[in-house]
Amino acid sequence: MELMTKYQYTYFIYPYVIDSNKYNKYLLRLLKNKKCSLRIFQKEKDMHLYHYFLPNIRTSMFWSFDLDDAKLKSFNSLDINMKANLLAQKDCNIFSYQMEKGLQGKVGESNGIFFEVNEIKIVCYQTGICFLIFKTSLEQDGGFSDILNFNYKFREANSKTYNLKEYENIRIQSDVFKDVQEISEVVKEITGGKTANKKLNLDSERFIVYSYACLDQSSWNENGENENVKNAFFKYREILPASRQVTDMAYQNQEKEMYENKYVKYGFSNLGTVLLTSDINPVNYTLVAQKFESEYLYTYIISLYKKVLLNKLNYEFNKMEKFKSSEKDFLKFTKDLWIQEITNDDFGKVLIKKWNAIFETEDIFVKLKSKYEVLYKKYHMESTNRANQKLFVVVTILIVINILGIIIMVLK
Repeated sequence: MELMTKYQYTYFIYPYVIDSNKYNKYLLRLLKNKKCSLRIFQKEKDMHLYHYFLPNIRTSMFWSFDLDDAKLKSFNSLDINMKANLLAQKDCNIFSYQMEKGLQGKVGESNGIFFEVNEIKIVCYQTGICFLIFKTSLEQDGGFSDILNFNYKFREANSKTYNLKEYENIRIQSDVFKDVQEISEVVKEITGGKTANKKLNLDSERFIVYSYACLDQSSWNENGENENVKNAFFKYREILPASRQVTDMAYQNQEKEMYENKYVKYGFSNLGTVLLTSDINPVNYTLVAQKFESEYLYTYIISLYKKVLLNKLNYEFNKMEKFKSSEKDFLKFTKDLWIQEITNDDFGKVLIKKWNAIFETEDIFVKLKSKYEVLYKKYHMESTNRANQKLFVVVTILIVINILGIIIMVLK
């Protein structure tokens, strides 16, 4: 029996890395792009974010909260180059990207899945690590299998082998895109195409999936979850198509799922995070859905950022000539983010712990810290040796000069 949905959306997240010495120019390019606009956060409009995040995170990720009307007016009056210079000094900047027209999409030639791209945002950190985020939703609430198939197919939209896949193409029905693969052109336009993803071993062809769905209570109610719901949730969590056959044992992995309450269930994997709820409680498709795509989405981005930055630092520590700049980034990360509390929200803290476990960030940090300590000693030992060599040369020269002076005096 097909599971029916009440409400749903999916965010597709694309991490990419801009070379740190080109970050300023990248921000300038975004500012010059008429489709891009800097996101200004305001206490009145974004009160939920203001109260959820602790002061240090608000200051770094949502610095515009501190702008009053006079400061905002002063910022807006700046020359575009001055704006880029100022933004480059901020820990994080968030942009909105406005498509020329609303996008409508279709999966398949007939009986297709119609969807929309509702929003595009760009999150850029000072380290050059950025996240391009697409929000999508299906046009009509229908069968849960539509969500499974859509997430499975759309996440491959930037893949070079997309047309070689054995499933249907996703076709965009709009004046903007003729085919969903043109999403890759948007990715290229925003990222600039040349990123450091390959050397950091970041997947450039698949999006990370962050998805919400609310089932009709006819599918999930006081009678509990039936095997159909459990089976579908496993596919949802692992980003699999509806047609994929799975064994009963495959989806009994308690480490990858978690209940907030009886009708709110989270799924975790390295491919993404999903949330499945039932409309038996109206809060599940209102407040729960809103918090998942706002406070928790930004918390997820922070968790992803930690993982990518640790990998970036690990790569850069392999180059001794970059040790000092990498050391500066590592110490800043440790002081400003790693040891900092992000929120006092109880369930937000539970999610952070879960994401850290899935991404293995604590293990990576411990290994990187050990690597840093070894390199620190090696770097300073080499620095000491170089200093001693220079001192030896200087002393030798002074001795030679003194000897020559004595010889000259004797000859006189």
